[in-house]
Amino acid sequence: MNDVYEVAPSMRLLIAMHNMSSIDQPSALNFSELTGVCGMSYDELTKALDELVCYGYVVKNDSTYHLSRLGISVIRSVYT
Repeated sequence: MNDVYEVAPSMRLLIAMHNMSSIDQPSALNFSELTGVCGMSYDELTKALDELVCYGYVVKNDSTYHLSRLGISVIRSVYT
């Protein structure tokens, strides 16, 4: 039986990035830092990042990631 309150990996990652204040290029996190923050496996983190980048919620610059304005708006909507 699935837990109806379980949060999707991509949403857990979005929340974790917000909690770490990864909201612009100077505060962007690399893959290793994200692994430590969210505790996901390599495959799970890769899939979640790809999904969030595809939706425009996360920006990838070289080897770092940070929330986009849209991603920040999504998080704000969760907390309000």
